[in-house]
Parts: sequence; C-alpha cells; structure tokens
Amino acid sequence: MEYAFIILLGIAILLLVISFYGKDRIKMMQEEIDQLSLSVVQETYLLKKKMKILEEELLTNDIDYEMGPPQASAMSLSNASILSLYDKGLSYEEIGHKTNLPVEEVRLILEQAKKMGLL
Repeated sequence: MEYAFIILLGIAILLLVISFYGKDRIKMMQEEIDQLSLSVVQETYLLKKKMKILEEELLTNDIDYEMGPPQASAMSLSNASILSLYDKGLSYEEIGHKTNLPVEEVRLILEQAKKMGLL
C-alpha cells in the first residue's frame, strides 16, 4: 500500500513537471485568433479608407459636371492663387472679387482643397 502511494505520488509529480514544459495548444490557438482578428480589422480599415477616397472622387466629378464648362477667367487663374489669397485671411467674397469668380465657385475650390488636405 505504501509503495502504491509513493508510486502514484511520483507519477503525479512527474506529470506536473511535464505539464509546465509542454506546449499550450489553447494559448497558441488564442494567439492565432488574435492575429486573424487583427488582420481582419486592418483590412476593414483599408477598405473603408479606399471607399472614402472613391466617394470623394465621385463627388468631385459630380461637382465638376454641375459647374459646367470653365470660364475664361477661371482658366487663367490657378487654384494656387486662390489658396494663397485664402491663407492671407481674405473672405470668399473678397477672393471672388479679386479673381472675378463667383463666390460659390471659390467656396467649392476651397472645400475641395480642404478635403485633399491642402488647407
């Protein structure tokens, strides 16, 4: 009886030691799931970013079609000069007066520049 108890105690200690050095399959599975979920989140973020860019391009194309053909004064004046006037603190009306452009067109150009991150 004593021998059986000693043998069982020895086996228990041996199994305990082996369990510390064995591979934890559950932990490995959790790490794989974490990596998979992280990659899904990254791909979702990239898709949303691309969708936003496409929507902005479509919106820009719609605005261009609504404005009609460009006027001669709009072709002679670059958008950079409109941006520089805005940076100097001029209002939409003042920029429109100096550039001979309608105020609505100045507003649209500046909104597009803000969307593109130029302002």
